Amino acid sequence: MGRIKMTTCLDVALCVDGGNVDQAAVTIASVLAHLSPGPPLTFHVFYGEPPSRRSRRLEALRVSPHRLRTHYVENRFRDIALFDHVTPAALLRLQLGEFLPNLDRVLYLDADILAVADIRPLLATDLGGAVAGAVQDLGLHAALAEEAITGRLDHVLHVRDALGWDPDNFTYVNSGILLLDLATLRHEWFGERAGQLLLDHPHRFRWRDQDAINLLLRGRIVLLDPRWNTMVWFLEREPRRHYADMAAATLQRRDPWLLHFSGVSKPWNSLVDIPDYRRWWRAAVRTSPIWGLRWLTLLLATAAAPMSRVMRRTYRRRGAKPLSSSTIQ
Repeated sequence: MGRIKMTTCLDVALCVDGGNVDQAAVTIASVLAHLSPGPPLTFHVFYGEPPSRRSRRLEALRVSPHRLRTHYVENRFRDIALFDHVTPAALLRLQLGEFLPNLDRVLYLDADILAVADIRPLLATDLGGAVAGAVQDLGLHAALAEEAITGRLDHVLHVRDALGWDPDNFTYVNSGILLLDLATLRHEWFGERAGQLLLDHPHRFRWRDQDAINLLLRGRIVLLDPRWNTMVWFLEREPRRHYADMAAATLQRRDPWLLHFSGVSKPWNSLVDIPDYRRWWRAAVRTSPIWGLRWLTLLLATAAAPMSRVMRRTYRRRGAKPLSSSTIQ
C-alpha cells in the first residue's frame, strides 16, 4: 500500500446535490462498515443546493462515534454547461481548500464510491511532498492505446489540444478519489484558479474539474495503489479494457479496496448482472429502507418488461395498436 506514516488526516469530504445525496449515505456507511478501530472520522458533505428532504435524511444517518457535517454551500458552477453524467456538484471539490479553511488535509470521495476495505491506510499515506494523491485513470490511457492502433483519434485530440500535452508522455489521474494537501492548495489559490479556468473555457475541457486538477497539478500528484480506485464499469464492460495497464487492472480485479461506479451507468438505475453492482445494492439496502423500495421497483419493472414486449408483438400480429395513456383518457 505504499509508504505509511502517522498523520492527522481524519476528515473525508463528499460533494453532492439532490441527485446523489442518498448515494453519498451509502458511501459513508460502507466506509464505516470496513473501518478499523482508531480515532473518529469527520465526514463533510457539501450540498450545492438549499436544504431538502433528501439532505435531511443524510443528516439523520447514524455514524457515532464519528461525526457527519452537512454544509450547504453556494455552487458557483451551477450554470456551467456540462457533459454526460458530470454534475455541477462534482466541481465543488475544486473549492475544498476554501470550504475547509482549518484543515491541512482531506480525503475526497465521489458519491458513487463503495468501500470494501479499511481506508485508514489511505488516510495515513505519505504524499512525499506532492499536493495530491490519486489513481491513474486506466480508462483514458486505455483509450489512447487503442487509438494509437486504430488511428481513430478522439481522446488523443483532447489530451493534445485541450490539455496541451504530448499524448505519448503524460500521466492522467481520476478525480473520484483524491487525497489532498489543502494547506498548499489554499496557499496557491488553487480553487480560485481552477474554477476560473473552467468558467472562462466552459467548452474546452471534456472532464471539467478532473481536467483542471490534472492540468494545474501536473507533476505534483503522487500515484496511489490502483486498488484505491477500481472503476467497475471499465473493467467489466468497456471494450477498451483490453488496452489497459494489465498489472493495475489485475490488482483491481483480484483485491479492490474502493469500488468506483464511474461513467453514465450506475447500479441504482438498473439491476445489471455484475457482481460488484449486486454488492452495491446489498450495502445500499442495509443503509436505508429507501433503497429497498428502489430495488423492488426496479425488480418489478425488469420483470414487467418481457411481458410488455409480448403484448406489443401480439397487438402487431392482430393489426391493433396497444392502449396508450391518451387512449385511456
